[in-house]
Amino acid sequence: MGLLFADGGTVQLRKQAGPFEITLFSTPSPLRVGRADLSVMVQRVSDHSPVLDANVKLHLRRRGGDNIIEVFAPARHENATNKLLYAANVNLISAGDWLAEVEVIEGGATADVAGQVMVLPASPPAVAYWPYFALVPLAIALFVFNRWLRRRREYLRPRR
Repeated sequence: MGLLFADGGTVQLRKQAGPFEITLFSTPSPLRVGRADLSVMVQRVSDHSPVLDANVKLHLRRRGGDNIIEVFAPARHENATNKLLYAANVNLISAGDWLAEVEVIEGGATADVAGQVMVLPASPPAVAYWPYFALVPLAIALFVFNRWLRRRREYLRPRR
C-alpha cells in the first residue's frame, strides 16, 4: 500500500462518541467511484488533543439491489502524510449512499460513529485527463504568439 493524501480532504463525518471526537476526511473531493483515501482524526473531547495510539477501523457498507457491498480497512498512521491522522486506501465500486462506520479502540475506551457518505459516479476519462488534452493547443498558441511577436519586432525595428 502506498502513501495516501487524504490529509487535506473533505470532511465527510464528524461526531462525538464516548471520550472521543472522530472526524472522517476523504479525497478526492467530491468522493467518486474508484480509489479513495480516507483519513480519520481522533481527538479527546476533554481537551481536543489528538489520540495517537488508537486502533482505528473503517467499515463502509452499501446496499446495491439484492447485494450488500462491504469494505473493511484498518486506518494507520503509516498510511498518512500527516501523522496526527489515521489513513486507509479503499476502492469504492459503486455510486450512491454508503454507510461509513469508524471504530476507535484506545486503552479501555471504545467508540463507534456512523454516517452517510455520498459517492458519485466515476469521472469520464476526458474530464480526468483534460490538462493533457489542453497541452497541445496551448503549445500551438504559444508558438504562434511567439512568431507574431518576432515579426512585429522586426517590422518596428528602424532600418539603416
